[in-house]
Amino acid sequence: MQPTVKIDVSEATGVWETDGLPMVYVPRHFMLNIHNAVEDALGLSAYKSVLYDAGARAAYHWCKTQAENQNLDGVRVFEHYLERLTARGWGQFQIVDIDPGASATITVKNSIYVLGGRPGPGHPVCYMFEGFFAGGFKYASQHPGSAPGEMDCKEVECEAMGFDRCKFELKTIPQ
Repeated sequence: MQPTVKIDVSEATGVWETDGLPMVYVPRHFMLNIHNAVEDALGLSAYKSVLYDAGARAAYHWCKTQAENQNLDGVRVFEHYLERLTARGWGQFQIVDIDPGASATITVKNSIYVLGGRPGPGHPVCYMFEGFFAGGFKYASQHPGSAPGEMDCKEVECEAMGFDRCKFELKTIPQ
């Protein structure tokens, strides 16, 4: 299987771009070593909170940019986001069910955090995706002229704990 994501490299700057956004290509072990070091330094709870907020903002921005650049909206932009995460090697993402603005279930097989993670962690390890999914689903669930509601996402099953895939449940937080 060959990559399906087109990469444009600027002759002037050397900056890589895909889908109109600057990209960085790094080895998986590099990403995981930094991830584990920050988790160790901050503690699991604090690190999860930081990642959730940052990931949600980043995913929302990515979906907004892609909606404009690729002429996508609603669930289609969220599907595109998961397709791109898969194509970029983060894991194999699938929407199991989705009710825009209300709830969704996403599964991931072969997540980088499982494949390159620490053995026997005793807790879900793919929590970085919680914020990714919350931000992307928030964007996909908004309606023109309305403020998007807040989303909650939890990893409820993880391959690192013996499940056959990681499972995430998303829901809108009542306002």
